[in-house]
Amino acid sequence: MNQVAIEGHIRYFQSLLPATVERRVLFADGSRGTRSVQFLDGLRMRYRAPRLPRIDGATTRRGFDASWRKFVRARPADPLLLYFAGHGSPDPRRDLDNNVFDLWGGGGLSVRDLAARMEELPDDTPVVLVMAQCFSGAFANLLFEGGRPDGELVERDVVGFFAATRDRPASGCTPEINEADYTDFSSYFFAALSGVDRLGNRVVGADFDQNRFVGMNEAFAYALLHQATGDVPVATSDVFLRRFVNKPDHETMATPYSRVLSWSSPAERAALEGLSDALGLRGEHRLRAAYDREFGPGAGRRDVEDVTSAHRLRFIRLAKSVVLARALRQSGDRALLERFERLRAAEARNPLAEAKAASQVRQDSRRRAAR
Repeated sequence: MNQVAIEGHIRYFQSLLPATVERRVLFADGSRGTRSVQFLDGLRMRYRAPRLPRIDGATTRRGFDASWRKFVRARPADPLLLYFAGHGSPDPRRDLDNNVFDLWGGGGLSVRDLAARMEELPDDTPVVLVMAQCFSGAFANLLFEGGRPDGELVERDVVGFFAATRDRPASGCTPEINEADYTDFSSYFFAALSGVDRLGNRVVGADFDQNRFVGMNEAFAYALLHQATGDVPVATSDVFLRRFVNKPDHETMATPYSRVLSWSSPAERAALEGLSDALGLRGEHRLRAAYDREFGPGAGRRDVEDVTSAHRLRFIRLAKSVVLARALRQSGDRALLERFERLRAAEARNPLAEAKAASQVRQDSRRRAAR
């Protein structure tokens, strides 16, 4: 099940990092000689050896622990970006708040496993997570102590963007070799964030606030708007709001659409308007109309690959987050609001641009020293 698309995702992401940026890549069994990559050759499924620029270890528990111990823990103050591009599964005990990233040869790395590793880092070490696997939304619980949804907020800045809610699969694991056909969440996210898609084409239209800078929040909105799959992506701010703002759905969905737009950021507004147009929604009561269509009487059970249903869920979830954020701002809870705004500010960063800038500073410093 180690499809060629997974290898392609890793290759694409590596191409976006400046050469001087330290990184570690764990892939399959860690060997360049094993035929571990599944691909479709016509109608026949075949396997070949990996073709990645670098492989530093195996995607096993031992490989992950060794990389964490020798690389991450050895550089505790460095900002950390974790990109997971493999498969994911629900927790074996059906605790969907503790889902797992599937490891090579069986077993998994759970939300609470990763929370325990992150607790070894200083509180001021920022962590960014981009996770493309099925059921990945559970990892937004890394916002909380122990990775438990009822835990206290962690002190560090943790932001994450996930391809699917905790109870849904995600796209992107295909044996098809034509990367022009890849429509997974992380491809859209990183294309918007970097300005270059996986085929090397320039990407425009993600700078929703027109400030000549694309943050992760804008890249997330870009993926919500453009990804034509059954994925329903999640951001850490979505989970924060649902944990701390208690507002029933029937009240949220009764909010007039014009008010939702007025409370939205430029990125949120663009995604809401684009999704609304795609769904054919009209009028002030479009939140209620979308909600009733998806969850009301006669809605029935939806196919998780139904793109229209996924777009409707994205619209509903995004609108709900906007309304909950407004309720939080009106709540008078200054401490909670300050923590939320700090999270939103962290989500608006661009770690790729920051890495490029840091790399340029190091190069300039070396040039001056050489003189």
